[in-house]
Amino acid sequence: MKIDVVPPTENFRGMSYGDWAVIWSNWLLSEEPDNYAGGDILFLRGNVDYKPLGGATGAPRHSDPKRFYDKTGKNGEKIFEGTAIFFPVVNAQLNIGELYDGRLIKNEEDMRFVARKDINEGGAMWANIMRKGDKKATKIVKNLKDYRVESPLFKLVVSQKSQLRDRMESPLRPGIYDSVTVGYYVLIRSLPPSIYRIHFGGKGRGTYYTDSVYDITVQGKNRESVIDRSGYTIPSKRK
Repeated sequence: MKIDVVPPTENFRGMSYGDWAVIWSNWLLSEEPDNYAGGDILFLRGNVDYKPLGGATGAPRHSDPKRFYDKTGKNGEKIFEGTAIFFPVVNAQLNIGELYDGRLIKNEEDMRFVARKDINEGGAMWANIMRKGDKKATKIVKNLKDYRVESPLFKLVVSQKSQLRDRMESPLRPGIYDSVTVGYYVLIRSLPPSIYRIHFGGKGRGTYYTDSVYDITVQGKNRESVIDRSGYTIPSKRK
């Protein structure tokens, strides 16, 4: 099965992969990232669920490698044909002012250096898809390493009501941060109507691990889409 994936060197809807990674990063730390509102792009995420060892304040944080973000069955998503799908397989998002291995990130140069280092020291990763009726899953792209993305410097807005800010690898206080994200991102332009299972994730540096499974039902084209009727002539009234 061939998937219509946007090449990493191309723009999509006037924006680069790096631009979309900025929007995705802000979406992740918004008030309700897991409530898809039916827009023309569906964002997927990893299993963000870091906790301190033993529940002790200040203890090293970890994520259970046996857990995965389960969006299957009734928890799956429904989209219309023509809806794009965007997600990071593995990514590192750093902010000026935070600590990394005990080192304070003071500027953009520091931030990019540690973000690249974090990604370079990662392990195996995967991004597969299976359509209903298929016997086995297939790779979404031939080589994920071709889809490495580095964002421009951007403002990350962390909502006070964010459900994930305290479950990040490094907890975030509400506010606005100068940030950069580096990682392997995939942008699917569209899928034909059917039911799909997308499985993606990877092993990062240290204890970083992410794994997600999504069931996505692609319906026919949205009948409520705007139709251009500019050439329509209003009939004249009969006398």
